[in-house]
Amino acid sequence: MALYYPKNPRFNRLQMRTADYTAWQEGCAHDPSLLEHDGKFYAYSTDTFGAPGGYQIRVSDDLLHWSYIGAAFRTEGIAPHYKKGEGRGKYGNLQEAYDWCVTSAREVGYGVCTRTDGTMSFWAPNCVKGSDGKFWLYFCLTGYFGGSKSCIGLAKSDAPTGPFTCTGLLLKTPAGWRTPNAIDPQYFAAEGRSFLVYGSYGLGIHIIELDPATGLRKDGLTYDDFAAGRASFAQYYGTPVARGSVEGGVVRYHRDVPVLADGKWVKKNYYYLMCSYGSLSSVYNMRCGRSESPLGPYLDVNGNELVCSTDIGTGNKMLGSFRWEEAPVDFFCPGHNDMFTTSRGVNLIAYHCRTNYFIEKGMSRSNNFHYLYLSQYAFNADGWPVMNGNRYACEELQEVGESELLNISAGKFEAVLFTQGADTVRAKRVVLHKDGTLDGAYKGTWRMYGEHYIDLEVGGEQYAGVVMPAWIDDQNVAGLTVTAMGRVSGMALLMNSTNRI
Repeated sequence: MALYYPKNPRFNRLQMRTADYTAWQEGCAHDPSLLEHDGKFYAYSTDTFGAPGGYQIRVSDDLLHWSYIGAAFRTEGIAPHYKKGEGRGKYGNLQEAYDWCVTSAREVGYGVCTRTDGTMSFWAPNCVKGSDGKFWLYFCLTGYFGGSKSCIGLAKSDAPTGPFTCTGLLLKTPAGWRTPNAIDPQYFAAEGRSFLVYGSYGLGIHIIELDPATGLRKDGLTYDDFAAGRASFAQYYGTPVARGSVEGGVVRYHRDVPVLADGKWVKKNYYYLMCSYGSLSSVYNMRCGRSESPLGPYLDVNGNELVCSTDIGTGNKMLGSFRWEEAPVDFFCPGHNDMFTTSRGVNLIAYHCRTNYFIEKGMSRSNNFHYLYLSQYAFNADGWPVMNGNRYACEELQEVGESELLNISAGKFEAVLFTQGADTVRAKRVVLHKDGTLDGAYKGTWRMYGEHYIDLEVGGEQYAGVVMPAWIDDQNVAGLTVTAMGRVSGMALLMNSTNRI
């Protein structure tokens, strides 16, 4: 059976921030979250300097090319009304959120996001189709960058493009870092129950249960209940699932994941938690754990709960900063991702990614341009998600045999091997030989089995992975990619076929 390779996706050329925000395409899309509706895909992202506030919305027909179409909240001209306290029931009904987060520049001196003049800056949205037929937008507002004076609310609309109106707040956190920090909300549902995963630096990531009919808290608790002692810390803030310097949590439930156990294939049901570790501008990387319960515990390959300390920690490292050997554009600080399954069953990770390309070319002093990237993910024989190290190009997960793997480029590959370190990992050359040995910069063995599974032994570590077709953008060619996860290290191994050796 011949392999189906993706065609040239003709990705839009990456660009720096320009005055015309409607022409940004995939650029400046911080903290993306995806929605599919009526054959179109929508990406919601954090407010970005230079564009109208209220969450940017982009639309795509193919998941490859994106266009700006507007904002979720209509914020033009509403600031004076919020300053005067006139935002209840009008202008998006955000007055309670504004009043909780409003911060004077005298309090912090810099980085104010919710200002005394009535302006607001929204972070990390998540939009889903609700059980009532409306579109539910989980939003968060914070007082100032680097603080925990924040809140999470639910806004609804009859259309995915809005305008959205707040129906209530789910969580509030005061300043002081003694709470999970009420930002980065992500909805998930499974087995008739609904949940919200949220939180950031401070006390980490937590989960609360929602009412599936309304999208609001199932227990109906408010911050006043907590402050008055009618609800405990655990009751109000929910169940902790990751600790330390973590943010951007997302949970996705997968049924009937094939797992090879004791030589036999069995099917398992797992909740997968992904989140981002470390400083968002220097060491950001994506980690993963899984659980058989929505409330955890979420564990990595070694059975450890997810904890980040001083930019490293436990949790399977699925992607960090790296560069294919001769690629002009690096993947730098990828993170704050969504896990998304299309109506066709394609599993995708949407994330923002920086690049140092413009700095290296002398065109900018900053890499603070967050690009909307998508990459397909699959499951290795251990039931762990493994992530394609290339941007999604409509490739299809399909049967791949040993002969195809060897014939595509005479077994020649570039390999990216992640470690706990934060430095950008550069690809190195390896060769897969017909006798099952691996040679080059890394030495070891390999074998393929099943439809598309591969095991590799590199430096004494065993990696379990998947082989899939991919568009290898820096070589401008379709080929094969390997994505695998270390069974002990919990570190990803990525490989692209190449003709450069």
